[in-house]
Order: sequence, then C-alpha cells, then structure tokens
Amino acid sequence: MTRSRYALQPWLPDLIRSWVPRGGRVLEIGCGAGTDHSVIASLAGDTAAIDLASHGAQLTQTRLELEGRPGTAQVADAEDMPFPDQSFDGVYSFGVLHHTDHPERAIAEMWRVMRPGATFLVALYHKHSMFAAQKAVEYAVRLRWRSQTWRDYLPELEYGADALEQRPLVRLYSRQSARSLFSQFHDVRVRTEHPALSGYLLPDWLRPFGWYVVVTGRR
Repeated sequence: MTRSRYALQPWLPDLIRSWVPRGGRVLEIGCGAGTDHSVIASLAGDTAAIDLASHGAQLTQTRLELEGRPGTAQVADAEDMPFPDQSFDGVYSFGVLHHTDHPERAIAEMWRVMRPGATFLVALYHKHSMFAAQKAVEYAVRLRWRSQTWRDYLPELEYGADALEQRPLVRLYSRQSARSLFSQFHDVRVRTEHPALSGYLLPDWLRPFGWYVVVTGRR
C-alpha cells in the first residue's frame, strides 16, 4: 500500500518530512490506513489520528504499534474533535476535508486544537486540475447533465464511487477559494501538486493544473 501510494505521489513523503514539527505533537485528520501517519510519526514527538471509519482508525493504530511509534488513532468527526483546546503543534489532512459536510467547521476545529504558532498542511481537490477538466468533458459529451447535476456527478472523481449506493460528497477548490477557506490563519501559502503517470512526474509547466491544492499556514 505504501509503495503504490507513493508511486502515484512520489513528492508527498518529502513534503510531509519538510513540514512536520520535529518533536512536536501532530494530529492527522482522516488517517485511512496510516501510510502518511507513519511518516509523520517517525519525526514527531507524539501523534494522534482520527478517522470517521473504524477500519481506518484500527489500521493506523495497528501500524503504529507494529512500528513501535508513539501515538493513538481513534474514530472521531473532524467537525467535533475530542481534544482540548491548543493540544497540537501541527495538523495534517490530505484529501479529506473536501469530503466533509461543513469544511468550515472542521477548519474552525483545527484552529481550536492548534497551539499558537502551530502549523498545518492540508490537501484539497483542485477545481482547475486536468483531471477535473477531463471529468467535465465526460459530463458534457456523455450528456450526463440530462440526468445529473454537476454536484451529483462529482463523486465519480473517486475511483469506484459510481458503483456505491451512498456516494461520497466531493468539493473542488481553486487556489483562491482554498486560501479563503483558511483566512483566519497566518502565512497561508498555496501550491498545486499532481499524481505521477506511469511512475513519472508530470512536467513542471503542468503543475498549475495539478490534481491537488496544497495549503500550509500557521495559527
């Protein structure tokens, strides 16, 4: 799983390592199987991870234990996190907040649990990515607009979502709307990143049309 994830996103481990507050306490929102969390835990002093799915939380907890890492993983909602105010030196969330019902509540919770000066790294789906453009063309050419709104069609950006009875909520963000989402934070920076194709990174001139908007900043 680790090999396949980082074959698709080879830039991600170094990005995480460059961001992690060394020796600090770090929270991951939406830990999944714990692949990124393992990288975080190798550098942080202590970690906590939450996921809405019990399976994800269990996988991450098991991984932490097998690797002898500090930290805990639990089931929790990003919009109502079970942590005291100012508990963390860093908050990380990759590809998660664009699925939440109320992302502004999750971001307010991030602010609440972060200590003054704490930093965050969040990745969101990019509205102006090549992938979103491809899906827009399919939506138009296949006449899906006759039976579906664009909002109802967006979940098909997720692999296999078209076969699910209950589809995930998907939101797309431009670089400006992503920056606005974190307007209460300081030193907010926005960049775009893209997955690799057949193991090769896309050329730099395509970076503005990358799959993800990556946002960093501090409380």
